[in-house]
Amino acid sequence: MQVKTENRAFGVLPLIAAIAVVVVGALYVQNNAQWGMLRADAEANASSWAEFIVDRVPSIGHVISGKQPIEVAAAYLWGRNEFGDLKRFRVYDLDGVVRIDSAQKDFRPIYDPSGFTKSAIASKVATQRNTVFAFREEQVEGETKYTTTIIQPLYEGDRIVGVIEVVSDASQAWVALKAQFDAAAVQILGLVFLAFLLPGILYLRRTGQLRFATNRLRHTVEYDSLTGTLNRSAFTALLADKLSATGPRGGEVAVHFIDLDRFKNVNDTLGHAVGDQVLSATAQRLRRLLGTRERLARLGADEFAILQPFYPSSPEVVVQLGRDVSREMARPFFIENTEIQIGATVGTAATPTDGKTVDELVRAADIALAHAKETSRGGVLAFNREMEAERLIRQRIETRLRHALTHHQFEIHYQPLYCMDGETLRGFEALLRLSDEDGKPISPAVFIPVAEEVGLIGAVGQWVLTQSALTAREWPDDLMVSVNLSPLQFQSHDMPALVREVLERTGLPPHRLELEVTEGVLITDTEKVLSELREIKTLGVSIALDDFGTGYSSLGYLWSFPFDKLKVDKSFMTDLAVQGSKSREILATIVALGKVLDLKITAEGVETEEQVKVLRDLDCDLVQGFLWGRPLDADNLAALLAERVQKEAMERASQRLQRGLGKSAIASKLRSA
Repeated sequence: MQVKTENRAFGVLPLIAAIAVVVVGALYVQNNAQWGMLRADAEANASSWAEFIVDRVPSIGHVISGKQPIEVAAAYLWGRNEFGDLKRFRVYDLDGVVRIDSAQKDFRPIYDPSGFTKSAIASKVATQRNTVFAFREEQVEGETKYTTTIIQPLYEGDRIVGVIEVVSDASQAWVALKAQFDAAAVQILGLVFLAFLLPGILYLRRTGQLRFATNRLRHTVEYDSLTGTLNRSAFTALLADKLSATGPRGGEVAVHFIDLDRFKNVNDTLGHAVGDQVLSATAQRLRRLLGTRERLARLGADEFAILQPFYPSSPEVVVQLGRDVSREMARPFFIENTEIQIGATVGTAATPTDGKTVDELVRAADIALAHAKETSRGGVLAFNREMEAERLIRQRIETRLRHALTHHQFEIHYQPLYCMDGETLRGFEALLRLSDEDGKPISPAVFIPVAEEVGLIGAVGQWVLTQSALTAREWPDDLMVSVNLSPLQFQSHDMPALVREVLERTGLPPHRLELEVTEGVLITDTEKVLSELREIKTLGVSIALDDFGTGYSSLGYLWSFPFDKLKVDKSFMTDLAVQGSKSREILATIVALGKVLDLKITAEGVETEEQVKVLRDLDCDLVQGFLWGRPLDADNLAALLAERVQKEAMERASQRLQRGLGKSAIASKLRSA
């Protein structure tokens, strides 16, 4: 409000200045005109009095030279009647010496040289033949009186014979002139006011509109329209200003990057209008945590930032503000009678340890936020150099992922899936593999999360599904292939359409394809995901629930969707062979549940014969693990399948031979009989 008032005042100042200039100019002109007219009137009176004296005293030159001035006295008395404003006069000779003074008794000439009064001004007037004017204001018995003095040459014909000084009472003339000019000034100022009024109104209106548009444009450029907070560019500029003032006296600066958790779910389930209300409410809630020095900004869709100046002697305020933000955002929002729980993750960086420039500090806060989202979502993490090293590793992995995707440098290994007899091969699980530039394998537990984070999981998952289907098409018809799906693929792709397209393009029969999903797929937008899974199942594709027993393990999922298989996580294999172990009891329950729901049970991570024995006792259906088969590359897979085909061919030949030998023995016995 104060800024608007100041801006409005600055807009009016030019108009006020213009009016002031006109008023001052008018007063100046009035004063000069009044002064000039008064001087002209005084000069006219003095000239008339001089002419009067010369006319009445023809021998004025002799009088000035010292003759008794009787005629002058008579002329003065007559002149007093003729020129009523005349108060006094003096006559000087050409040297500036007073010869006649009306103030002297009987107007006697001054003969005594000791009493001579000499005037430098009169002498100068005699020499230069100019006129000197003086105006005087004085108080006489409490009343203001005005007098004018004219000193000018005294001529007798064309010859200058002396100098005359005439003092007149100008009180009436001055007052009359002032009254006339004041009235004229009021009229002029009235006209000026009217002349400036309409243009002034138009000017103020135009400048007001221009100022409003400028402020609106500035607000649009620097502030987020939804939340009223600073936007990214304004935040960066402000951070640069603050960093330039850091130091022992200016203090230090901290940056908090805030990412809203589960905000996308709000938009997807409740709509963007509610999401906007959540963002506005978030900004209001964060503002209440800030003092006069901190500034809040919205950097992106669901990302905010706080700039926090602090003193080196109290670094704990940085950590405290981050905790306050996390605590406040953990409280639910109530919008349109709906309770909304989102939360926030905070990454913090501060000068001088984490960076001294805008780029360094922003990068450090961004790294801290990313690390917090991976390791402690909903919490607060301050930047440290180890995070930067991890970030560099992730960046190299991201670069490697993009390069591998472009140049088809991924590999797919296939791990066999056997029945409990250890002989009957049912199919393979497709497992994605990636090596670095030096050929060293990168763990899927490392590069898969990076692919999900940077948005490459959709393209990578589509490639894996397509290549697995193409490979499985060349296998024997009784073997199936199982492919894992990421939860993020359901958020960014139309999975039923993608599966249908892959089947049509590769020619793989749908019953030979199995898709594995984890419970993480079902946590967000459960109805949508279940609907897509049902549509995929109608294609003839099998659906397996992977890593069962490690997540929520909600029986509601099993009742609401007819899965074909449950895959028990390998963590249950650790102490499975120990009599009375919890793992054995839980696994027994899972197998029993599978039997009730008519689901096949696959045990992953089987590595010992003891584990196989327990699984047989529990009546598990399928086994997958290093004991009977490690993941195989293309060459080893081809060798395994060739060996299987060869073994099956030998078994069929042996069976035919046995049948043939049996018939020959029977015929021989009949002939001998």
